[in-house]
Amino acid sequence: MCLVGRVQGSGVRPAVARLAHQLALTGGVRNTLEGLTIELEGSESKLNAFRQELPRVLPAGVNLKRIDEETIAALGCSEFSILSDDREGPLATVTPPDIAMCATCRDEIGDPQNRRWNYGLTTCAACGPRYTILRRMPYERLETSMAEFPLCQACLQEYRSGKDRRYHAQTMSCPQCGPYIWAVDQLGRKLGNHEAALQAAAAVLKNGEILALRGVGGYQLLCDATDEAAVQRLRERKGRMAKPFAVLVADTREAEKLAQLDPSEADALRDSSNPIVLLRARSNKEIAASVHPGLNTIGMMLPTTPLHALIVQLVKRPLVCTSGNLDGEPLAYQISDAEQKLCGIADLWLHHNRPIERPIDDSVVRFVGSNKMTLRLARGLAPLSLELPPGKPTLALGGHLKAAAAWSNGKQCVLGPHLGDLDTLATREQWVERLNDWQTLYRFRPLHLAHDLHPDYFTTQWALGQLMSHTACQHHEAHVAAAMLEHGLLEDTVLGVSWDGTGYGHDGYIWGGEFFLVRSALRFEHIATFRPFPLYGGDAAIRKPWRVMAAILQQALGVERLVQEDRTLFESLQLDKLTASLKFAPRCTSAGRLFDAAACLILNIAETQFEGQAAMYLEASADRAAEGAYPLPLARLRMPHLDWRPLFTAIWEDRRRGVAPATMAMRFHRTMAEGILRVAEQHAELPLVLSGGVFQNQLLTELVAEGAARLKLPGAIPPNDGGLAAGQLAVAHYRLAEQK
Repeated sequence: MCLVGRVQGSGVRPAVARLAHQLALTGGVRNTLEGLTIELEGSESKLNAFRQELPRVLPAGVNLKRIDEETIAALGCSEFSILSDDREGPLATVTPPDIAMCATCRDEIGDPQNRRWNYGLTTCAACGPRYTILRRMPYERLETSMAEFPLCQACLQEYRSGKDRRYHAQTMSCPQCGPYIWAVDQLGRKLGNHEAALQAAAAVLKNGEILALRGVGGYQLLCDATDEAAVQRLRERKGRMAKPFAVLVADTREAEKLAQLDPSEADALRDSSNPIVLLRARSNKEIAASVHPGLNTIGMMLPTTPLHALIVQLVKRPLVCTSGNLDGEPLAYQISDAEQKLCGIADLWLHHNRPIERPIDDSVVRFVGSNKMTLRLARGLAPLSLELPPGKPTLALGGHLKAAAAWSNGKQCVLGPHLGDLDTLATREQWVERLNDWQTLYRFRPLHLAHDLHPDYFTTQWALGQLMSHTACQHHEAHVAAAMLEHGLLEDTVLGVSWDGTGYGHDGYIWGGEFFLVRSALRFEHIATFRPFPLYGGDAAIRKPWRVMAAILQQALGVERLVQEDRTLFESLQLDKLTASLKFAPRCTSAGRLFDAAACLILNIAETQFEGQAAMYLEASADRAAEGAYPLPLARLRMPHLDWRPLFTAIWEDRRRGVAPATMAMRFHRTMAEGILRVAEQHAELPLVLSGGVFQNQLLTELVAEGAARLKLPGAIPPNDGGLAAGQLAVAHYRLAEQK
């Protein structure tokens, strides 16, 4: 029989072997390119017992899609063995993700009588690195970077014993035979191994300094989250002055002191994928204000590895835990590279010598009601299998921000992990390197490329430079396709809503607030949008919301009213000069930019340091108990459009009356949700799917959910540009089918 799904890297073979031994069956089990194959010999009654018991003995974390079974000739085996496989061809099975430290390993490292006491690289069959150490599939120790560490006699005995929990645990090791930990200071001086290194790292953190810790998929920067000066120092050195930091705590009890946790969120924190979970922050002064400035949410995570757990235990404080890089640069993951690139940021490096084959960042999730939404698909969650027929080997390249690729190797379809924004040469070079790595790991060469329609994206330019066929995918159509793929709706008719910052439209406008009627096989009809407005300054408006607000007010109120009612604002915005410039500004229908304009008008946020910052502050400021909404009529111009002019006129009037910003922020969110529902009412018989970065906004999405009967919310595929490649892959699949 063949087990198909995520069945490698979770201890399935040892579990199968134990069950076979228990039932006195002979044969063997092996990881293969298709999944996991079991060959059994024995009486019919024992084979039936095996079939019945197999689902019960499979380890947690296994995602079994199906079991294929056939009768074969007797092999004449005298025992049941765990075997290996060396066949060639495209990889058909799921690549195992990295798994966070299990509770049993945590107990072992805390037990002075255990030989793995304080060993920060402890793993077992149920936990440890997988994707980040793989060199080749199927999943075997000799095909990982752990091949460099031969097992000692004690570990070898555990590995061979069917009664031991490390029976055939591919990443297992101990202080005698495995990789080790050491600390290095800014002068390059080695401060000791193992226990001495841990103590040095803890001392640095307690002293308000910054630690660079080598984790599962690369380096992370840590500091004391309760020390305002330490957090500010990290911000200045890293060049990340505003984006919130995640906080690492020992367990959910510690998390509950800092944030409000419902059962679903607590389960997500404890999940083996170990993501950062975005939570509602408690009003307390224990955490430094600059950890999550201006926000009522906080990202929290539990220890990923024993090394993280030991550090938290020694420091006994919440710790900032953020990516080990200068802001905008790739994640550092090699030892020499980290010492060079993090010089000037870190005060101490905590290294280990387990090779990392490919870097990966931490995943981020958020809940909308009881629905878990992935905001960053990375460690523990990626690569993600996609329910799409494989077809022609194709590589989908994603966008420019939050870059991630997807691919079909002819056997399976996959969405790869988050790589970051492609603004710098270094991130672009690493992006190309990862594309080549995935082709090697999944054993294929693409024959077709899918990319964004925007001609200036690096991914588009790279695609057009390759000598192979390609499909150009409109940005917002790809977003909706990703949402349809998520919910198995590719062959259905749906109403798709795609709201984000900006994307290149078919008509030359900058889109970002689009509604589509999508029929079977991804046939898109653009049925509604926002009233276009001038994007004053083009891309400069992304970081300067005052530009968007100025253009919006000029068109909503008119120059004469602005002069009459607020001459000071009129002059500060230089609206007399702006009026002429607006004639030449690109036209835009972006919902994201409307959020920016509202944040500027309501909260006086004139400039931001990262995209989405103004909208995050607007959401955080909203009083959810406030009542009322603003007008946002559905009118007709080129096509049905939501006219934002009455909306911003009403905000202007509230502002002049002195209405509380928290009330205006809530009314704005409710109005935008009602705009979606107004269009959805015309297609009430259809499923409604939401995609695009705007729907990372919990408040907006929950307001839509309250009024939409057939709503499909974002889930495992990120609604932002991190999920774009999955939609591109789906679009390319159907376009290629049409060509045939």
